[in-house]
Parts: sequence; C-alpha cells; structure tokens
Amino acid sequence: MWLFVLASLAAGVVTPRRAGAQEPLFDEFHTWTDLATIYNVSDRFRYDGDYGIRGLITDRNWTQWYLRPSVRYRPKTWLTLHGGAAVVDAVLPAADLPELRPWVGVRVIGPALKGFVLRNYVRLELRAFYRKDIQEWDVGMRGRWQLQVSSPFFSMLSANEFYAVTSVEPFFDLSSNTVAGFSDRFRVTLGLGKVMSDALRVELNYLFHKVRIPDQGGSLDADDHVMRLRFFHTFY
Repeated sequence: MWLFVLASLAAGVVTPRRAGAQEPLFDEFHTWTDLATIYNVSDRFRYDGDYGIRGLITDRNWTQWYLRPSVRYRPKTWLTLHGGAAVVDAVLPAADLPELRPWVGVRVIGPALKGFVLRNYVRLELRAFYRKDIQEWDVGMRGRWQLQVSSPFFSMLSANEFYAVTSVEPFFDLSSNTVAGFSDRFRVTLGLGKVMSDALRVELNYLFHKVRIPDQGGSLDADDHVMRLRFFHTFY
C-alpha cells in the first residue's frame, strides 16, 4: 500500500509539459525513477548497481536511461571507498549524447547524535561524451561533495520505519574542456523514506538543482526541480 502511495505522489506533483516543446524545460518539475541493487559480498565488500530513467513523464524530448554499477570497500566502520562507472544515453535522438562516467569516491560517516547520522561523500568523476556529429569524444573532469543528514526511524499514523534525509551537494569543474551540455552547479535534496521489508526500502525525494546550460557559445544558469522515486533492493 505504501509503495502505491509513494508512486502516486511522484506522478501527481509533476507539472505537465507544454505541448509542442522541443527543448528541455527548466523552472518546472521533472521526474527521475531508479532502482538500486545491493549485494554484500562480505563484511567489507559490497556491490551496488543503480539503473534508472529520467524525464519520461515530464519531457519525452529529453529522456535518459542510465546504468551505474559500482563496488564499495569499507576498511573501517566510519570509512568507505567507492568506485564505479556509469553509462548514460538518451531514449530519443533529440538528446542523444552518450556518456561514460568512471569515478572514485570516499565516504566518511559520523558523528551520530540522537540517532541522526552525518555523512560526507567526496567524488571525482571523468565525464566522456561521444559527439556523434563529429565522431569524437569530449572529456572533462568534475568533483562533487555531498553533505548528508539522515534521521532516526519514526512513525506516521499506524505505519513504522519511516526516515527523513536531506543533503547539499556542490559540483566543481576541474577541467577547461567543458562539454557543451548540461552541468550541475549545486543540488539540494529533501527526502522521505520507508522500510518496506528486510530487502526493500523506498524513498521519495525532491531535488533542487542550479544547472548550467549552453547558450550560443556561452552558458546560462537555470533552476531545475525534480521528483525522484527510488527503490533500494538488497539481495541476501
């Protein structure tokens, strides 16, 4: 039942796209949906893979799918090393700019205060876009730092095991060879999660982005609003 409620909320808050729009829309809501799979190989090694689609409901002229397998190594309870790669591409040719994105990251957990958990996550990404018009790769580097706080579990009405999460994430261009595409400047996330079972939890997030977009040889900053429905499944 709660899964149905969350899915309905994600679909209901989306602002309808304007008829005949040919360009990606900003200052409006978009939708992201993804499934994260988790498998604990051992106490220290873990496989993560998330797979999703963006923009399907709100702007079919800019709809992307992505695959992001990764692995985590936890040498300490408070320290995790993270590495992986993403494959991103468009569903329709209007936004077709295939991307490969390998990365490495470090997560530091703590301190915890009255059940609230603080997480710092720093990541370095290489972004390689294949420009089909000239049949060349355009490569850049960026860094990102996420500061996240999650709440202890709480109840709503007669249901238990809800939690809240919030984060702030600035992005940093580390290369002058910036790809002529979209680029986040910073991101703010507010989320509500629910543990459905030992294997499944669900989150509904609101994301605010400050986004850089190309504009006739220069760039403009625009606001982007996203409702993101996330499923986390752990394999045992």
